[in-house]
Amino acid sequence: MHRKFISSMIVLLLPISLLADETQILFDGTTTDRWEFAKDAWFIDSDGSLTCRMQEAKSRNGTTRTRGMGYIWTRQTYADFELKLKYKLSKAANSGVFYRSDPSDPVQKGFEIQLLDNEGFQAVKGPKDPKNLNGALYDAQAANAQTDKPVGQWNSLKLTCRGPMVTVEINDVVVNEGNFDRWQTAGKNPDGSNNKFKTALKELPRTGKIGFQNHGQVVWIKGVSIKPL
Repeated sequence: MHRKFISSMIVLLLPISLLADETQILFDGTTTDRWEFAKDAWFIDSDGSLTCRMQEAKSRNGTTRTRGMGYIWTRQTYADFELKLKYKLSKAANSGVFYRSDPSDPVQKGFEIQLLDNEGFQAVKGPKDPKNLNGALYDAQAANAQTDKPVGQWNSLKLTCRGPMVTVEINDVVVNEGNFDRWQTAGKNPDGSNNKFKTALKELPRTGKIGFQNHGQVVWIKGVSIKPL
């Protein structure tokens, strides 16, 4: 009798113990409750996608341009995980998926997967370093393939982080893999090229928030889920 009771309790408690490894919906098209952002900077579009608003600003030379209104961040922090989402870019759009990041200084205290309309952006701004093109581990390692769809079409992205290892899949193709233990020097990549980071990437925290960049062009996000590992 005692053994049966113990066995029953184990079965009942098992789902609770596995909750930490279950997939969590971060954005389902109806609410932004799991996110933090400046007022009016992001909103849910009519198709249920998460998108960013722009605002006009004047440059020093007096010309008017549009600029983003700030990042959007998860309320929770994550360490090892599998993140899935779909994204769509406007023409010449420049955005990014930030992860293991500190919102107070994501440029120096975080990691980014570049989201970029390579063709449209370079037609306007000129050629970019491959380490800054779509699918790159931003400023650290270029994507090994460009599998993104034309502007205006939805792309799938899967980001897997486990310890120092990071894998990026775009439209079901692995386009980038990196072991950040290899980034041992501030401002330098393993291949000898320079990067923007004042701290060796090996030394950055391997936990932080997930965010999307509002960089001055429209980007749409939907179907965001995460599975802690």
